[in-house]
Amino acid sequence: MREADPERTRFRRGLRESQTEAERRLWYRLRDRRLADFKFVRQESVGRYVADFCCRDARLIIELDGGQHADSEHDRVRDAWLTAQGYRILRFWNAEVVNNIVGVLDTILAALSPSPRLRGEGESAASPKGEGEGAVPVETHPEPPPHPRLPPRSDDDKVAGALSPQAGRGERHP
Repeated sequence: MREADPERTRFRRGLRESQTEAERRLWYRLRDRRLADFKFVRQESVGRYVADFCCRDARLIIELDGGQHADSEHDRVRDAWLTAQGYRILRFWNAEVVNNIVGVLDTILAALSPSPRLRGEGESAASPKGEGEGAVPVETHPEPPPHPRLPPRSDDDKVAGALSPQAGRGERHP
């Protein structure tokens, strides 16, 4: 395991504290495995570069750019190096994230392999209908009311369908 570089850690922490509105909006939808149960991290060091968002399992990097990145030679060199390391890079303009978050999330989902939740991991060998000898009836629990001091998971119903359920609830998508 490599040792932490305190200067680099401070730099990445500063980036997280001074994120743009577009980064805040996208992070809200990527964090806590909210997008199809994929784990994303932000401001991740990859070699000498820092990726805005990274899904390590899918080797996917998401970059949000402002106008200063248009036709950037530095970005071309950086992308070539990251690609050589086995990463795929998706770039979005900040305005695109702010004005079309659903389209951005759809593009990210299309770039990811099937969700771990959809691959059948953790499935039991029981009958799909739970019938037969020794079957235990399934209890259904009503959805708990929203927490009075926390914001809803997503104000956008179209986005909410693409987001994974909150952790610890035991809900699963078909």
